[in-house]
Amino acid sequence: MILTAAFLLAFAGFAAFCVSMTKHQVETVGRRLAPREQTLAKAAGAAGLGAAFACAVLAEGWRFGSVLWSGLIMLAALALTLLLAYRPRTAARFAAVSAYFAPLLVAAWALVTFIEA
Repeated sequence: MILTAAFLLAFAGFAAFCVSMTKHQVETVGRRLAPREQTLAKAAGAAGLGAAFACAVLAEGWRFGSVLWSGLIMLAALALTLLLAYRPRTAARFAAVSAYFAPLLVAAWALVTFIEA
């Protein structure tokens, strides 16, 4: 459950980095972003990847969690690249849905984990 959240957070983070680039703004969002919005998108991208790292480390520990995170971000980047090539607006929508559901998955994982303990 938390690994799915890590993947969704990584996908949303990469999508935020993608939206912060002027090349992809019109095809994903439909308009050019203001410089402040670009900065916020970059910060959201970094936060998404950082949260994905935290989820991977929580799930598997420091030794294997960082390796797992590397694999998850590669899969998320591949998924985003394929979606951007064929359906750029769908990629932006899926990123928004990912950013919404990932914290819910983390909360559900935390409840299950701490109730069992």
